[in-house]
This record gives sequence, structure tokens and C-alpha cells, in this order.
Amino acid sequence: MKRWAWILLLLLGVSMAQTVGNQPPPDYPPEVFEIAKKLRCPVCRGESAAESNAGVTEEMRRQIAEMLKEGKSEEEIIQYFVDRYTDWILYEPPKKGLGLVVWLAPLIGLGIFGLGLYSYTRTTAKREAALEEVDDDEIARLEAELERGSEDGGRQ
Repeated sequence: MKRWAWILLLLLGVSMAQTVGNQPPPDYPPEVFEIAKKLRCPVCRGESAAESNAGVTEEMRRQIAEMLKEGKSEEEIIQYFVDRYTDWILYEPPKKGLGLVVWLAPLIGLGIFGLGLYSYTRTTAKREAALEEVDDDEIARLEAELERGSEDGGRQ
């Protein structure tokens, strides 16, 4: 009976859960959040300024709204935050300088992995080919020598 009670409580909790919509709050226009999505939260890890509820990002969104009212373009607003926080504030790193390394690192890693895999398979194929060249007579001779050596107790 306890099991059914827990299941009922779980279902009740799930049914009462409210989903958070992707709609911006009514006090800011949607353009504020479109710009804020391109900026990183200075406090949080891995969240954009549009997603975060930190006080700093609320202030950033307020500044974005004010700049939009002043007639500034999206590029000017983003440049304002880049000037203030450096390129780090951009949610996607720029494809220049050190940011280019971030964009190319997966490709470089994949290339190194591919070269390593090619080298390994090539070496393995060479070893197998060398083993196939040994004929049965030589294998029998080597086995006989090994048996003779073990009968002598390994002494020579």
C-alpha cells in the first residue's frame, strides 16, 4: 500500500510542476533577450545572460534595454560589453586569435587520433605479414630448440 501512496505523490508532484516558458518577461522587449543570448553571464558557469537570474545579468539586460531605447544597434551593444569584459563575455568565442584555437581544437584532435589509428593499423599489418613469412619448418626447429633448452634447465 505504501508503494501506491508514493506513486500517487510522485504523479501529483509532476502534475503540479510548472514549465518555464521561453517567453521574456513583459518588462523587456524580446530584442533584449536575443542580444543577451549572445553574451555570457559573468558570474555563472555556462549560462548566457538571457538564461541567468544573477543580479549582474539582470543589470546587463537593463542596460541592453536602455541602449536599445537610445537607438543603439546590436553590434554597438555587444561591443560595449566586449570593451568592458573583453572577448570572454561573448557566448561563442570569436573565430580569430585564441578563439580560433577553440574552434579548431576538435578538428586537430580528430586529425591526431586518425594519424595514430593509421599508424597503429599499419604497424599491426606489418607484424602480421612478417609472421606469415615464417614457414612451418622454421617454427618446428625453434620449438625443438626451446624444448631442448628447457630439458637442460636453461643451462647452456
